[in-house]
Amino acid sequence: MSLLSKFYETSPYEGFDPSDYPSDLQGWGSDDPIFRDLIAAIRPKVIVEVGTWKGASAIHMAGITKELGLDTTIICVDTWLGSPEHFLAQQPGWRESLLLQNGFPRLYYTFLSNVIRAGFTDRIIPLANTSDNAAVILGSVGIKADLVYIDAAHEEEPAYRDFQNYWRLLSDDGVLLGDDYISWDGVTKAANRFAVDVQCPIVGKWSKFVISRNPAVRPSIAFGA
Repeated sequence: MSLLSKFYETSPYEGFDPSDYPSDLQGWGSDDPIFRDLIAAIRPKVIVEVGTWKGASAIHMAGITKELGLDTTIICVDTWLGSPEHFLAQQPGWRESLLLQNGFPRLYYTFLSNVIRAGFTDRIIPLANTSDNAAVILGSVGIKADLVYIDAAHEEEPAYRDFQNYWRLLSDDGVLLGDDYISWDGVTKAANRFAVDVQCPIVGKWSKFVISRNPAVRPSIAFGA
């Protein structure tokens, strides 16, 4: 059984016309070298990304797995509703990216269009839901991820809850990669607190951190140290 069939009767890309949504791979830190370092070290069969936005990092990871000859599936979890800072237009262009129509965002269709144009519909599966709900769904269908990348909430408590929920979905040798470390105070506090709770070392730099279940995958190596 393919992973796609665990979630959908037909592909969510089937019959979708991307022509109304121009290519837009805007993101933050989506091509950081840490992705290649970790994927090369772990050689993951399943990656779960929590917080996808327009798909830039998922597409980047899909490209790396293809280059390395890996048969990897990337499950992208997002509501595609945007974060508070996007809706509140805290930076130029953020609210516009939501493509509001009748008050509802169409960001999901930007994501679908980007994946279709990149040619990775066979590697990337969208799961449109809250991170809490998606963690329940993934656990219920037996998903175990070798790599989880979390780039979702910026507030401490929801970020911490994501780390808890998706740590449980990691394989025995899995690695959690997080975004917004140091750059967002809430995420930094949540990550440091979580590392203490699970008694695993955390290694971080500006915008990224790693906590590994597998002591053989040393975060310092992943960061090029």
